[in-house]
Amino acid sequence: MDRLATIARAQLRQLTVWWPALTMHIAMGVMFLCLGVFFGALTGVVGGVTWILVWPAMSLVVVGLGYLWLGPWVLGKQPDGTLAWYTALLLMPYFGAAEFAWYLVRVLGGEEPWHEVSRGLYLGRRVQHWEVPARIGLVLDMTAEFVEPVELRTGRIYVCVPTFDASAPDPALLAAAIAEIVGYQGNIYVHCAAGHGRSAMAMAVLMVARGVATDLEDAVAQMRKARTRVRLRTTQWLVARAALDILRAQNQLPDQHAA
Repeated sequence: MDRLATIARAQLRQLTVWWPALTMHIAMGVMFLCLGVFFGALTGVVGGVTWILVWPAMSLVVVGLGYLWLGPWVLGKQPDGTLAWYTALLLMPYFGAAEFAWYLVRVLGGEEPWHEVSRGLYLGRRVQHWEVPARIGLVLDMTAEFVEPVELRTGRIYVCVPTFDASAPDPALLAAAIAEIVGYQGNIYVHCAAGHGRSAMAMAVLMVARGVATDLEDAVAQMRKARTRVRLRTTQWLVARAALDILRAQNQLPDQHAA
């Protein structure tokens, strides 16, 4: 199953090479829409027990529209890290598949759950409470498709910027989150599902805002020394730069970045 997921991602990535305007974000949206339409059409043609596919078909169409147009709010991720009950019910097939995919990453990924990329700054995947780095006082959650384990969002500061996989949030939302946490003096854990894209984008902005990296390229280079699979997509680079521009306009960057 993990091999199939890897092959699917590789094919989507190849499509983005052949057609540069087709970002991974758009490719995933199109994929979800096509799967949803396929399942829906199958129920209409075959009938019988295949009507059970109407539920996953509906959830995939909603997620596809979220990727392409509506945004991550369709998943119902709330500021406290939970999912709205109505989206949890409507999109349960999608959430179940996302949970299963995360489990495969966790079990078969062959990578440590997190790495310290700068003093007191930890980057990683979504973790269970026993996997959290020691003395973490603040968690920045960049996922939209998961409920945050209750142990990670209680007894510490919890900040959430719901973002689709292989995508990026609104630059203003990312800048606001970084402005909120940049002055925190304790250990910070930034995560997404696997700890390679969405979370690395946020961590790069945080590192520049803290002055521990001279620019985004330096931040990514530092992260890759510790967590070698870190990779920002084109849209994530663009949003990270836009977020830094917002922070710069608000005088939130160290003096060496204010010019």
